[in-house]
Amino acid sequence: MDTQKLGYNRAKQKAKNIYSKIGRIKSPALGDEYVFFTSAGFNHLLRKGRIPRTRNEQKRRFTLLSFVENIIKNPVAKITYRKTEIKEKTNRHGENILIQSIAHFWTFEENINDCNIKVVIRQLQNKNKHFFSVMGDNIKIKKMKKH
Repeated sequence: MDTQKLGYNRAKQKAKNIYSKIGRIKSPALGDEYVFFTSAGFNHLLRKGRIPRTRNEQKRRFTLLSFVENIIKNPVAKITYRKTEIKEKTNRHGENILIQSIAHFWTFEENINDCNIKVVIRQLQNKNKHFFSVMGDNIKIKKMKKH
């Protein structure tokens, strides 16, 4: 699978447009629960924690965004589940404190055009499920030709 022949800024804008149009979708594989597409999910495409991903890595993930909606809507999707204990810093009344909680992750996996695509849905505490990440293998970066 090849990335689009777009410069980084145009690829990012196209990805933002795709992402914002999704908003939320029902997932039959998750009992018709809604999966929300929040800013946390888009930010995770750009960085891992506070560390920015390389532009090539971001472009790979932008390319995969166009497949995410159909993968989540697949009623017979191949899903793996895991539960993890996480620690988050939060500001409570001007004081930074560390909170331990449980995070639930569902990874949808599908093979499209010889590319193994994984879509990760996350749920923190008793909040809504939300898109968290997309990744794939066998993605080639197409370089823009400079004139």
